Amino acid sequence: MRWLRFGCMGLTVAMFAGACGSDDKGSGGTGGGGPSSGGGGAGGSAGSGAVGGSAGSARGGTAGSGGNAGKAETAGGAAGEAGVAGEAGAMAAAGAPPLTACATKIQSARLVPANLLFVIDKSGSMNCNPPQGDAALNARCAEFPVKEDTSKPSKWEIASGALSDAIATLSGQSNVSAGLTLFPQDDHCGVSADPAVDVAKLDGSQQGDITSALERVSPSGDTPIAGATILGYQHLSDALRAGKLRGNSFIVLMTDGAETCKESELSKLVETDVPHARLFNIRTFVIGAPGSEAARSLLSQIAYEGGTAATPDCDHSGSVPDQGDCHFDMTTSQDFAKDLNAALQKISHDKVLSCEFDVPTNPDGGGVDRSKVNVTFKPGSGKEETIKLDDTASCDQANGWQYSEDGSKIELCGAACDRVESDPDAEVRIALGCPTIKVVR
Repeated sequence: MRWLRFGCMGLTVAMFAGACGSDDKGSGGTGGGGPSSGGGGAGGSAGSGAVGGSAGSARGGTAGSGGNAGKAETAGGAAGEAGVAGEAGAMAAAGAPPLTACATKIQSARLVPANLLFVIDKSGSMNCNPPQGDAALNARCAEFPVKEDTSKPSKWEIASGALSDAIATLSGQSNVSAGLTLFPQDDHCGVSADPAVDVAKLDGSQQGDITSALERVSPSGDTPIAGATILGYQHLSDALRAGKLRGNSFIVLMTDGAETCKESELSKLVETDVPHARLFNIRTFVIGAPGSEAARSLLSQIAYEGGTAATPDCDHSGSVPDQGDCHFDMTTSQDFAKDLNAALQKISHDKVLSCEFDVPTNPDGGGVDRSKVNVTFKPGSGKEETIKLDDTASCDQANGWQYSEDGSKIELCGAACDRVESDPDAEVRIALGCPTIKVVR
């Protein structure tokens, strides 16, 4: 799981303000004095260039050699630069990680909460065996939704088992809440904004409630995709507005068919409701189980508008009902159980439990200067190191950290996230005040 400190929520954030040249007036120390034409130049020295001194003490001279600041060419100019460079030289000489000496305040950080509402189709066709690529079997299920081979599991038995496994994996993680909506809620087209299990902290009790609700299902009825999804958004947005939930929220929609109740609502769902949910930071994952061939276009559009498209250029045109590949399409699966487990694993681990953390506030008041934020990683054994800002590519292609689209979160990307995720004793710190160290390509 992608914690700052795995298993015990021990992630700390190193926060500092007013250090490392955060004041442009400079903080050059009293280092090696060079010749000057304007009265004494005191640049940052290797021994004391980190903090101290004043802007006025760097008049017209050259920076101390330990600081490597270069020339201070104008009176009062480049004092801040000399101070920062002097500090870097001092820490390098001492063999310490460059950002560690800057940290003056440390506070616990919070991993961004994740709220999941599973919106799951329990219509009559879920009684059938998965066709495993058998088109004739798939067609018969549409007419006679029964299990033809009683020795093999139905689509519902596979789906409920995979969901229970996913819930068990997520259970106990202190930042995860989950709930369950089943549709229809009767033997026809019934839907409700009240889930079968309300979204709540996913502890052992909540896990048991969700698993029990799944076990009690006897698939029947039609397929009200639009109504169930719209009311799922309502439940999450109401909880967010009321302050009952915070953080990232997700709908995980799974169906094995096309809309059979309110087709007139589909355009509103795709064009209005799904995009509006994004305004509440609610994203929508979509799983098309075997039987949803005729709904590929719809499900692909929901995934795309819901912010979870498989690729940026996936087909979400909606021009042909059975074409679209932005969602998890399992209609041609030869092993539904295996592929569904893989999809839920990908959703929960790669998307929901991401290496994503809140940008800390400035403890001294005021805003955070985004050009002076750094991230460090300390493995369970070994020295602390800096994770560089990598904005040279999208996060799935980068190796470092990036800001979220709205700038409120920091996310580790690529190998940087993998390293933290694989180390149960890892610590990540977010430091404020020093110029951001970036990947240069």
